[in-house]
Amino acid sequence: MKISLFYIYLLLFFTTIDFCFSQPIDNSKIVVIDNILINGQIANFSNNRIIASENDSITINYKLKVNEGTPQTAFLFQTTFRNGLDSSIKTMGVTTIVFKNLKNDKYFLRISAFDLQRKWSAVPVELIFDIDNEKVELLKVKDSLDIRIKTMLDLVKNPPKNALEAESGLNTFAYILIALSLILFVLFIYTFLQLQKTKKFQKSNTDSNKQFDSNLLQNMVYKTDFDTLQLECSRQKAEIASLRGQIDAMNVRSSQLTNQNKDLQNSLTKLSKHKTELEELQQQKDELFAVIIHDIKNPASLIKSLVELLTSYDLSATEQQEIINDIANTTIKIVALSQEVSRILSLESSKMMLNFEKCDLNQVVQDVFHRNYINAKNKNLNMFHELDNTLPDAEIDPQRIDEVIDNLISNAIKYTSVGGTISVKTLRQDDNLVFEVSDNGLGLTEEDLKHAFQRGARLSAKPTQGESTTGLGLWIVKKLLDAHNGKVWVKSTVGKGSTFSFSIPKNQPQIQVDI
Repeated sequence: MKISLFYIYLLLFFTTIDFCFSQPIDNSKIVVIDNILINGQIANFSNNRIIASENDSITINYKLKVNEGTPQTAFLFQTTFRNGLDSSIKTMGVTTIVFKNLKNDKYFLRISAFDLQRKWSAVPVELIFDIDNEKVELLKVKDSLDIRIKTMLDLVKNPPKNALEAESGLNTFAYILIALSLILFVLFIYTFLQLQKTKKFQKSNTDSNKQFDSNLLQNMVYKTDFDTLQLECSRQKAEIASLRGQIDAMNVRSSQLTNQNKDLQNSLTKLSKHKTELEELQQQKDELFAVIIHDIKNPASLIKSLVELLTSYDLSATEQQEIINDIANTTIKIVALSQEVSRILSLESSKMMLNFEKCDLNQVVQDVFHRNYINAKNKNLNMFHELDNTLPDAEIDPQRIDEVIDNLISNAIKYTSVGGTISVKTLRQDDNLVFEVSDNGLGLTEEDLKHAFQRGARLSAKPTQGESTTGLGLWIVKKLLDAHNGKVWVKSTVGKGSTFSFSIPKNQPQIQVDI
């Protein structure tokens, strides 16, 4: 039964040792002893052997020596401290180990190192502890005798030269005899102690069987501690994996927040841009109404002057008629300006009500053409039209389209010099009806083309005969065509003329259109 328990213990012990040192040995990494201190004093440990007493404190400082050029990785030290069948294995990250109150016996210490990923194990260092109070005392006596013998040998080699020294030499010879006697006595004592130790060892072998079960139980405890350490390591690894998962989740969330922050920044930039545009539009509106009020003020003052003239002097019928005609023409201008303001306010409302009906676009173009023909003739302009008679009826608000075409044709007349040519054209493109008015007038610059349809835009070209302009005509055209789900564009070259075009669908998807 005792033999079987002994083999079980050996199996457990060597299984543990095999697990701890299963990593391949890396000869480029060696564990070395820096120094050994016994009671704070540096001790000699030749042949990796230490002799100390039970009351001594033994401190061992060690380190991992790595060859130059070898990559350094995280590692731990592992110590195996064994006394007969008892052993203790510890894993730690410190470079100092202290032993105190060791009992008289022989001990074995092995220090190794391994990396955390268990890919390598360093070359270990081994020490033998000889804890023996009697040997320590004998070594102390031996050291003292060595000192005395050395002194006597020095006297023998250098004998005294006078009487006093001769007498001293005799005394020295006596000391030598005494020393030799003491050495023989020490040898006798040492032999006696060795015999006593041999008897104790035989007795300990007799008692070892009785203590075996206790030692086995203690080693089972060590094995349990090792298993507990393994479980703790597994738990720590699981916690590390969990923390890494949390870090990855936090990185993903950080990336999401960064993207959201960029989106918010872009939205803020857009809002700031819209705010600036609204402020600019408000400023343009204020300037526009200031111009219109000024334009209304002048003819109103003129009417007042004409009325005063009419009522203050005796005028002939012809003179009165001329004044009345001037008042009527000035009143027409004021009404036109008032209508312009009304159109602006209407176009700035959130919704515009259009009265759609099936109409012949060519008929609307002809009406506007004939109204403007007299102005073109008075300016000595050659104006003609080319209408596509196959156009189908379109679903439009004829009054609004009339206003669009009138703006475009009247602008062509304003910006074309005397003797120029203006052409008006209609055609069909798929399900859209297209209108074009071309002239060989002043034309527009590249900068003018960028702002042509903006409200209140003042273009570089000026009317050729000083005709009045508010900078609203093309803006009104675009607003009305947007309400018809149409498009407007311009092609122009400075000094060669311009072509303004728009297209509208044949059928409208809805009656009320958001502006």
